[in-house]
Amino acid sequence: MIDVSYSNIKNGLVKLICEELKTVLEKLPKEDQEETSAIRVGFITYNKVLHFFNVKSNLAQPQMMVVTDVSEVFVPLLDGFLVSYRESQSVIHNLLDQIPEMFADSNENETVFAPVIQAGMEALKAADCPGKLFIFHSSLPTAEAPGKLKNRDDKKMINTDKEKILFQPQTNIYDSLAKDCVAHGCCVTLFLFPSQYVDVASLGLVPQLTGGTLYKYNSFQMHLDSQQFLNDLRNDIEKKIGFDAIMRVRTSTGFRATDFFGGIYMNNTTDVEMAAIDCDKAVTVEFKHDDKLSEDTGALIQCAVLYTTVSGQRRLRIHNLGLNCSSQLADLYKSCETDALINFFAKSAFKAVLHQPLKVIREILVNQTAHMLACYRKNCASPSAASQFTCKKL
Repeated sequence: MIDVSYSNIKNGLVKLICEELKTVLEKLPKEDQEETSAIRVGFITYNKVLHFFNVKSNLAQPQMMVVTDVSEVFVPLLDGFLVSYRESQSVIHNLLDQIPEMFADSNENETVFAPVIQAGMEALKAADCPGKLFIFHSSLPTAEAPGKLKNRDDKKMINTDKEKILFQPQTNIYDSLAKDCVAHGCCVTLFLFPSQYVDVASLGLVPQLTGGTLYKYNSFQMHLDSQQFLNDLRNDIEKKIGFDAIMRVRTSTGFRATDFFGGIYMNNTTDVEMAAIDCDKAVTVEFKHDDKLSEDTGALIQCAVLYTTVSGQRRLRIHNLGLNCSSQLADLYKSCETDALINFFAKSAFKAVLHQPLKVIREILVNQTAHMLACYRKNCASPSAASQFTCKKL
């Protein structure tokens, strides 16, 4: 999905994206034993309307179909929209050469956003398969359409109790859209190139909840930022990925999973749903210790993930983990994993900004850290190790 509004055409971004796609589409992820990728690709450009492209292999030239009714988005073609890159390579290259020229004289600066995601999801639904949307977008969607946003960059709200409103999406549309995307295995990755306020809290919600990624390049300049963008795009397209995943965590008696953090959606308290999961994503799980644990039998955890591979196979991956239990705090601190703790605190704080002022969240983080260090000092450190403790705290 490529935003072809005036600014993107004029600064050369559309041309850069189209040129790079010719290269990266050669490296679509595939199974180890497969010669070519089973993934199909499709193309949409947009400003305040959507342009779908037929790139069927037997066409001499790509064909464009325009959807102007963005309030009720539909897919105007099925056959020829999602195609094998290998089979349709010449038509796709023709299209990518033509897109910058096609919109060269456009003066349209208004864009839509929610209908773009809706269109991609509807295309995947019609093809009866999960998939991933790559959206290249630049501005606040101000055109009349579902998901239209207004500028709410109010610096007076910073460091007040109302500050949390700035981190919440402006409209419920994006939350319900994310829920639909997860239900249909539609992951969204967003590349943002804003030159002014763009409301990441609203636009970033769907990528966050569907297991996608948000990349942001403020005031994008071709000579400074293009290499970073191209590296990010290549890595994201090439990396290993699974679609339409559902995860469940089971434990032995004495403790249980109570909260989950990550690029996930949860309709109930046990099923962790992910439109996609890739090698750069982590799901953080919080466990509550609510009964006696035995030092003899330890604590057992099973994590099961059901997902679809890039070749369309449904697979189940299971991890079983046995952990030691100890009544000695010194053993606990010795085997404590700092990376996991930082990951947990960061994600907890990220979730909390929607409901609490930043000042309160900072105090909670400081108090939790101080409490852990105080426990260490009281129960584990010898009196002579006070200086060592101070070093750690610094």
